[in-house]
Amino acid sequence: MDSSKLLTRQTSLSDQVIVFKDILNPRTDFDQLERLISASLDEKEKTCLKDFKKYIVKGEGSWLLDQQILDFVAGLLEHRSLNLDIRVKLLRLLAAGACREDFWSFLQMDRKNRTLMKFPNLFDQLSVEEQKGVALFLCNTFSSGKGSEWLMYGSTWKLDDDTDTSNVKITAKVAAYSLVSYTPSLQEYGSALIYNIALKETKALSVPTAKYSEEELPTVHLDYGSVSNQDIMSSEQGTQFVTLKVYNDVAVELSMAVLKYVKKTKNPPEEILYRCMKSLVKFSHIIPNDMLHCIAMVQVDLDTLVPGKSDRIDTEMKILKSKLVKTA
Repeated sequence: MDSSKLLTRQTSLSDQVIVFKDILNPRTDFDQLERLISASLDEKEKTCLKDFKKYIVKGEGSWLLDQQILDFVAGLLEHRSLNLDIRVKLLRLLAAGACREDFWSFLQMDRKNRTLMKFPNLFDQLSVEEQKGVALFLCNTFSSGKGSEWLMYGSTWKLDDDTDTSNVKITAKVAAYSLVSYTPSLQEYGSALIYNIALKETKALSVPTAKYSEEELPTVHLDYGSVSNQDIMSSEQGTQFVTLKVYNDVAVELSMAVLKYVKKTKNPPEEILYRCMKSLVKFSHIIPNDMLHCIAMVQVDLDTLVPGKSDRIDTEMKILKSKLVKTA
């Protein structure tokens, strides 16, 4: 899909989250999914599909979403031998459902098997169409407060190979891979995901900069609390916000992705570049020293590549430079 057309269909008000609801057509996607799978379903599975349709297409209540439907959805995602289009249509339907406030109950049911996160974790192994579906699903999940909390959940859990991960790590992985891809629509979704992550309130505490070192800063029993972007951006000189390590790691990963995108993209769409710069400004207040290292590692000249695209981008660039000059 053409990026310029896509931009006109997003939902974004000032510094609110960006979701892509109006580019989805759940009724059409469901009709196509039914044609693909109905002949191979047993009666129990047909009931699951029927109830899922009532929720997604007809707008009926979340009471329809039970464990049987979750297991049915998980089966379609996990069986890679199935037609690729089945997973693509299902992911688009999940993206539509994620725009509803009460979809949170469905996400909560997945706390045991975590299929709805394990599949996105395979992002780099998926087809482009599956990647688009995953990115849309995660992006639209930011539309509700509880959905965004699910995406930003930082406690670790085990993958099937016994390695540790977390919801926020997988969300960041999808965002970073999408932005640096060569598919315009994925770049669109990736920049929106990064922007949404950057906009989220951060668990942090404020400490004097003089105490911000491995020797001086306690590493246990820190009383972290939610801090708004405004509080972080307006912090006084001589004060540093300390965030949970998992958020620091995400901020570094996403900053690297943004810097790589800016470096490799000759004429980025203004909206995407604005999201990128806005996100860098937020991250620079969380990881100022790491930000300087990221810029050096990517070897990107922001002063040459960024200014002159639009007034609002120039404003963000000035804020970023001011923060980094104070850090250097």
